[in-house]
Amino acid sequence: MKTSYIVIGIVVLVLAGGGFFVLNNSNSSTTENQVATQPNSIQNEAENSQPAAQADDSSLSQRYVDYSEANLAKATENDGKAVLFFAALAWCPSCQAADKDIQANFDKVPADVTILRVDYDTAKDLKQEYAITMQDTFIQVDSLGKEVTRWHSGGQGVKALLASLK
Repeated sequence: MKTSYIVIGIVVLVLAGGGFFVLNNSNSSTTENQVATQPNSIQNEAENSQPAAQADDSSLSQRYVDYSEANLAKATENDGKAVLFFAALAWCPSCQAADKDIQANFDKVPADVTILRVDYDTAKDLKQEYAITMQDTFIQVDSLGKEVTRWHSGGQGVKALLASLK
């Protein structure tokens, strides 16, 4: 009798777990579909939300830039430090928070550090090269593009950068 209750309990747990998995996957695909159909207004808001004082800061516009090989080479000139920020600014809340924090607190970023934004959704080769599996990933690289260290900011852009920079 006890054995049959145990078997029934296990079956119920397995079915409940499977149901949760199915519901969780259906919710995430719904979210992905909703995100895919949203206009880029979220990204535009993130780009346009920087304070007016920061918008004119030439340091910000020169050291928080989109990734390119030329920008990486410029960032690592004269022993400069380059940090790749793999971000999905259109849909990732922690990426948006990190971006906003970086813009608001850029004066705390050391003068020899350049942050290169890498579009998580389109930079497939770079994601493969650096084994990127999730957005909001930061990788400090040397002048040859070799990884020095990596971290996830959890939306705490500058604080995480200062704590992780080598």
